[in-house]
Amino acid sequence: MLGKLLKHEWKSTWKVGGMMLLGLLLVSFFGWFSFQAPVWQSMSDNGYYNGFTLWDLMSVGVLLLYVIMLIGLNYGIMIYIGVHFYKTMYTDEGYLTHTLPVSKHEILVSKILIGGLWMLLVTIGVFLSVMGLVSSMFGAVMPEGYSWRELWDEMQPYMGYMDDMFKDTFGMSITSYFILLAVMSVVQPFCTITILFGAISIGQLFTKHRVLMAIVSYVGIMIVANMLSSMVQGVFSINQMARSLDDNVLLGRYMNVSLYFSVFLSIVEAIILYIVSHQITTKKLNME
Repeated sequence: MLGKLLKHEWKSTWKVGGMMLLGLLLVSFFGWFSFQAPVWQSMSDNGYYNGFTLWDLMSVGVLLLYVIMLIGLNYGIMIYIGVHFYKTMYTDEGYLTHTLPVSKHEILVSKILIGGLWMLLVTIGVFLSVMGLVSSMFGAVMPEGYSWRELWDEMQPYMGYMDDMFKDTFGMSITSYFILLAVMSVVQPFCTITILFGAISIGQLFTKHRVLMAIVSYVGIMIVANMLSSMVQGVFSINQMARSLDDNVLLGRYMNVSLYFSVFLSIVEAIILYIVSHQITTKKLNME
């Protein structure tokens, strides 16, 4: 039955999610377009340029618009998934959801998996868009006739040194670090969606202003999580500084602790708030 719920949840969200991905593609085109202005091309000619044109000013504006739209899409998908969860669980539409011959666990899991998947797809899309933008920037400022292959060959002698320095600072190779980041980037969207659903469920415990209280609950959860994270990182920093470590090593360990603890905290939050959502939908369900 979970498979049918997943299929139904996908069908009910793919249109808006697909439109957001198409919007991301359009935003990426704007980002590429911004680097076609003469001011960027002039950087490949020793920075000599006679003056700004209207096209150059437009390119700067388009680049700023690109950043704003990218941020908007990233938060937009989360807001959409949250609104969809609220409507299908705690409004009139929820009556149909809760009369299905399935457990609350299956309903929640299906919504978390599909919601997290959409968050993941947008995250991947944003990453590819930014990488494409960086490539466009390098392509615009590189000298004419200078290829990516030549750039890569020139960077090779420095790669080993950078990897050794990275190992000394972070305790792992650059490749291992990015693999770890990739795994965490896959886990994080599902944790984020579970936490969001938990906050929305908490908001339904109130008789009035449920949407507002759901927002307040989410903000409160984020504030508490940030305070805990800051406390742990602060204690770690004081402890490590007392050992008189090298500044680079201290920074590397601090970033490692920050990364690991933030993911650990997100997983713990997700587990707790999943239990909260399950308990509310099972024992405290009170739809509008």
